[in-house]
Amino acid sequence: MKFVAQTFKTEKRLILISFSIFALSCILGIVAGLYFGDEIQKFITQYVRKLFENILKNAKSPYLLFFAILKNNMKVYLIIITAGTLTFGLVSVFVLLTNGFIVGAVATISAKQISIVKTLLLILPHGIFEIAAFIIGSAASAIFLESALFSKEKPNLNIAFKRFLTLAICGAILVVFAAFIEAFVTSSFAK
Repeated sequence: MKFVAQTFKTEKRLILISFSIFALSCILGIVAGLYFGDEIQKFITQYVRKLFENILKNAKSPYLLFFAILKNNMKVYLIIITAGTLTFGLVSVFVLLTNGFIVGAVATISAKQISIVKTLLLILPHGIFEIAAFIIGSAASAIFLESALFSKEKPNLNIAFKRFLTLAICGAILVVFAAFIEAFVTSSFAK
């Protein structure tokens, strides 16, 4: 447990950078939702809604919904971890940018249509954990690059791998927890 806390402390710069990328793209999404809401709504209707319908089409119970959400979010998380690491964080940045923009735009459009309170109830309970997982995974994907570029001594790949694995596992746990919250808590607000 001590190594986990130490890893988060050591990698706080990467976590903060990942958070900043997500937050800035979310702000851009909010601005886009305010000024281009109709065009974005068309995109959401055509693509995003179809994606969610495919994910949820066989989810007849909260348990099946949990597994459907978990499967989808774990795919995204594994892309962040694997492709992100292989590209030294570039794929992770792209995923953070697109997810942040979509969250910001969809939240803005939804708040206009239903209310800001209901919108927050549909996003925050699970979103806090899901977004945190993606941010932590993105930070993990850049650990080897950071180790190579900013290490004052010869990079210790063994320690870098342990830190990567620690963050990757913590992020995966958050993905599971977020899917559980989304299936059993957030879904009740959608009714």
